Amino acid sequence: MKACLLLLACLLALAGCATVPAAPPAAAAAALPWQDRAFDYDASRAAIGKEELFWLPPDLAQRLAAPGLQEMGTWQRVDALMVLILGADRRGFSYREGHSTTASQTWQERRGDCLSLTVLTYAAARALGLEAQMQEVRVPALHARRGGLEYVNRHVNVLFKVLNRSPVEDVLQARHVVVDFEPQFATPFRGQVLSDAAVLAHFHNNLGVEALADGKRALAYAHFRAALAADPQFVPAYGNLAVLYRQQGLDGGAEQWLRQALGLRGDSEVALRALHELLQAQGRDAEAKVLAQRVQRLQDSDPYYWIAEGMQHLFAGQSARAAAALERAEMLTSGFGEVHRYLAVAYWNLGERERARRHLDQLAVLDLGGHVTAKLRRKFGPADAH
Repeated sequence: MKACLLLLACLLALAGCATVPAAPPAAAAAALPWQDRAFDYDASRAAIGKEELFWLPPDLAQRLAAPGLQEMGTWQRVDALMVLILGADRRGFSYREGHSTTASQTWQERRGDCLSLTVLTYAAARALGLEAQMQEVRVPALHARRGGLEYVNRHVNVLFKVLNRSPVEDVLQARHVVVDFEPQFATPFRGQVLSDAAVLAHFHNNLGVEALADGKRALAYAHFRAALAADPQFVPAYGNLAVLYRQQGLDGGAEQWLRQALGLRGDSEVALRALHELLQAQGRDAEAKVLAQRVQRLQDSDPYYWIAEGMQHLFAGQSARAAAALERAEMLTSGFGEVHRYLAVAYWNLGERERARRHLDQLAVLDLGGHVTAKLRRKFGPADAH
């Protein structure tokens, strides 16, 4: 399985958000439990800023400035951009999991994770005069354990606004196209718009995660600090700092980071579960029980939780359990293509061919399946095949 891993957590998953939380007031920010001395803080360890993150190398910038390219219509420029960046067969770059790079590095190395490819595509789109935005889209929270740490996926992509022939048409019929680099999580829907500062926070958070996994705590601390300097609203960095602090034996500071996270986003399952684990470790069972109940309520009403459960069971070869979880998700949703996609696979594995095909038909009606739907149809064969 390939996932775009943008968040590190401790035995937990991250729930998405529907609204943008307010930035913490100056007084609260000043009270954050920074421990610069404990981590030998040096800001130069994480000195990459927005300009460096989005900077395009001269060879690419020159190709994007070609007169013929600049004079094309919007659709043609989007397509030309994809050919230029990814190649005519869309295979010009290889996917690299777990390491984020600047736009220039990604171009030079010809590979990257979803954040790296999103940054490169967005920077190139700006150079072409395209109206583009980076966005974070909610996906099922899938887990991967490495070296005693548990990673939880977040996902970003690029949305282009495609202009029509007149301003009136733009008002009456706004159109957009989403460019996504991870087929497993690809979605045509709009997500939460990310500013340049928010993407810089994602970037530093990723580098902090990588450093923490390598045991480089001082470097991880510098990157998490840079992430919050770029965007004080970036809740994942609070949770990751809590993981770092617990590794350093600073449980009091870890609790403060988690409570700060919940102050910004009270429905963050990641922060709730991390705080629950910390309270249990300290023998504060009554407080932990209250948090466990909050987590359970969130999970019971969250379709993404049940989709993630279904996917995990499906990957583990437990098709019956996968179908049960995905059926629960189906009861909580409508129009979720991934629910029908994975239910089709689960039912097919269970030998329930007709139910599998019904869900594949529903996926086709939603027009969200694309090549995935076609691939499943080939796998399932003609309707009368058994």
